[in-house]
Amino acid sequence: MSEDDAPAKVHVSGIESADAMSKARSSTQLPDRRIQVHGTGIKPPYNPYRLASFLELNETLAVGIRKKARYEVGYGFSIVPHADVDAEDASEEERETARGFWRGRRSRWQTKARRSAEPTTPEEVLELARQDYHLVGWCCLEILVDMEGTPVGLAHVPANTVRVRKPQSRFDQPRHPEEGRFIDNDEAAQYASRGYVQVRDGRRRYFGEAGDRYRGRGEDDGRDPLFVDRETGEVAVGSAERLPNAPANELIFLANPSPLADDYGIPDWVSAIRTISADEAAKDYNRAFFDNDTIPRFVIKVTGGELSEESKRDLKQMLHGLREESHRAVILEVEKFQSKLDQDVEIELEPLGQGISEEMDFRLFREKNEHEIAKVLELPPIKIGNTETSNRSNSDVQDREFALEVIQPEQHKFASRLYQILHQQALGILDWTVEFELRGADQPKEDADIARRKIQAVRGAIPVDRALEMIGEEPLPDDHPVDGDTLVANVGREETGQPGGTPAVENQLPPEENKIGERAWADVEADLATKDPIEQTQFDSSTLAEGLYDFGEQELFLSFKREGQNSLYAYVDVPPSKWAGLVQASSTGSYHYDNIRLDYPYVEITNFHDRLPEGPSPDPDDVPDDIPT
Repeated sequence: MSEDDAPAKVHVSGIESADAMSKARSSTQLPDRRIQVHGTGIKPPYNPYRLASFLELNETLAVGIRKKARYEVGYGFSIVPHADVDAEDASEEERETARGFWRGRRSRWQTKARRSAEPTTPEEVLELARQDYHLVGWCCLEILVDMEGTPVGLAHVPANTVRVRKPQSRFDQPRHPEEGRFIDNDEAAQYASRGYVQVRDGRRRYFGEAGDRYRGRGEDDGRDPLFVDRETGEVAVGSAERLPNAPANELIFLANPSPLADDYGIPDWVSAIRTISADEAAKDYNRAFFDNDTIPRFVIKVTGGELSEESKRDLKQMLHGLREESHRAVILEVEKFQSKLDQDVEIELEPLGQGISEEMDFRLFREKNEHEIAKVLELPPIKIGNTETSNRSNSDVQDREFALEVIQPEQHKFASRLYQILHQQALGILDWTVEFELRGADQPKEDADIARRKIQAVRGAIPVDRALEMIGEEPLPDDHPVDGDTLVANVGREETGQPGGTPAVENQLPPEENKIGERAWADVEADLATKDPIEQTQFDSSTLAEGLYDFGEQELFLSFKREGQNSLYAYVDVPPSKWAGLVQASSTGSYHYDNIRLDYPYVEITNFHDRLPEGPSPDPDDVPDDIPT
């Protein structure tokens, strides 16, 4: 090939080759060069043992951290379809695999290092991990595996005992973690000191990085698996056979992100360390005050004479008695003086301090400290037992904000990491994840949506009465045409004659507790005649006859097919997007049942005999922007 036929090369400043281009896909920022002690990992930004000790020093910190961990994971979780997967298409085989890991008879859960520790549950293990996350800044979960390397459970590893081992490069002169010798094998040197080390009582135990042993399992993953020797920390590439000891288990290491630390996390409450220290000093001061009463409240002044040694001794005895019985009456007598008997002698008790005032200042100081500690933990006053500024109304608001703004985001992040590491990498589960229960939100609509997803996750294999309880509804009455023990998946099949058919009309009607009033059709019809714009459509449905939407009032009128004459209901405060979704839905009955029936209050229209009016429809230019086209 001549030079003229050769492909043209384009040179861009800073990029010399395709290889350089590929390297830009990962971060090019400078790494943290924190000191790594030989064999014991990288030094954390704060002493984790000191951070952990604060749990016993301050009651506000202890209550706050335990409550956050309990609210995040302590109330349990469900196995649900992943947000990107349709519940109908989720693999049942994967669901059974996930259930076997979390709830199976062979699954193992440990909160102690001892194998013979008492039986525990996933919630207890995860709750301890979340306590470490908020107290120390990171948490560690050991992945327990069977003989084939398949995960069968998790064990909590105290975060304050774990250190990060940073992978070495040729510039670091890679050495063996225990022996200190140089590593000549380039491939092994690349991963030297990968993983984590636990340091306890002068001993060391090594752990691998979560997911390393499962590398190369994906179709597009050409990486070799990595294994770490549990005793020496040596890293093997491709196979664990050449390790002198058994391969180490892997750690799920989750850090609370901070701009001050790359390898570790920093707890949110670190900014309040000085406040906590001041509060501890205040408690010591207060205890010393009540134990010794060393601050003098008064001074005894003797003018014109001098007390004898015997009188001084009696006076000291009297003062000691006052400390033990501070409120008893005392008579002070002076028996004799050594000189100046011809002069007037005066004995005066002069107050020096204001005890009540000092006690008030002390209480206000501690209240201020408590408020600042709770603030950095994002805890509302009601959660730390402060009821002075709380009533039933604002307590509900505090609970709801705490659940939605503090707990829910942490739950989502934690569940996503468990899904990615355990479900995707280790177990090969793509369709199912975990969803932690959220307490305190007090949101009927959101709770109903969560319950609905749980019902879908089991393909409707749950009794009707149980499903109604989950969404906050009363069980069906005894005279209802549908038996409460009937599975949700079977409801409506008799009415439609087809498996999985649309629920019967009676089950489609809105619940009585959502009803906010009644109106006569004659009054409604007169009002609709003056409305502009409105839109009406007829449905091809076994339950819904027709619908009308009032864009101005955002009211949705739905006519249900009934024997004799149709029933009419008007849902209020329905956004235009719901009307558009209903009109465009492939099954209007199902869309109404899932998205409208339980979510909006309604007015029942009585004496309805006519058809709904048909216009005028809105001008295309006036259609609200939130209606999909």
